[in-house]
Amino acid sequence: MFDVIERLKAEWTDKYVVVDSPAPELARFAQATGFVKTVNMNGRCLVEFDQFNNIGWYDIDPAALKIVPKPLPKPAEAKEKAAKPAATKEAAKPAAKPAAGAAKKPSTADILAAARAKGGAAPAAKEPTAKPAAGAEKLSTAEILARARGAKAAAAPAAPAEETAVEAAPEPEAPPAAPAKKAAKAAAGGLPTTTAEKIAWCRQHDAKG
Repeated sequence: MFDVIERLKAEWTDKYVVVDSPAPELARFAQATGFVKTVNMNGRCLVEFDQFNNIGWYDIDPAALKIVPKPLPKPAEAKEKAAKPAATKEAAKPAAKPAAGAAKKPSTADILAAARAKGGAAPAAKEPTAKPAAGAEKLSTAEILARARGAKAAAAPAAPAEETAVEAAPEPEAPPAAPAKKAAKAAAGGLPTTTAEKIAWCRQHDAKG
């Protein structure tokens, strides 16, 4: 049995067939061409027919089938195959070059570069800063600092002189001599009573001693 199945497979697999039987159940495949996929263990061919977009496999007795050459493509399939090479050729053609002298569309990089160049040129349009008058001496930072230190050193001795002048101010004068007269009168008549009279009395007696 297995030998028979293997022989049928070798004979019918990958063959194009048509139905060659008056059986009513096979009448629907009368105008179709089938393709034998394989032969099952029951010795029947599994056939796929090219109609109704049907991809099912039908097991049919080999006695009801007839091997035929590969069928010609259907008109619709022939048009599709003819259209595919044409589309491939069109795609293979190089893109049309721009006409000579046509304006080139600037890229994003060109636009940004032009904007940067425009923004960088604006400061150059400003007027230059005023130059120093002719003959004026331009001092460096070190010279300016040195002059500032010299001016500070020259002004420093003035402060002690003012302090000395303040210290050398004359002492307040002694109280007027009027109290001394009163003290003399008190010495003549009695003991002093006020502070001024007491000071005058002490001076007078200390001078005598």
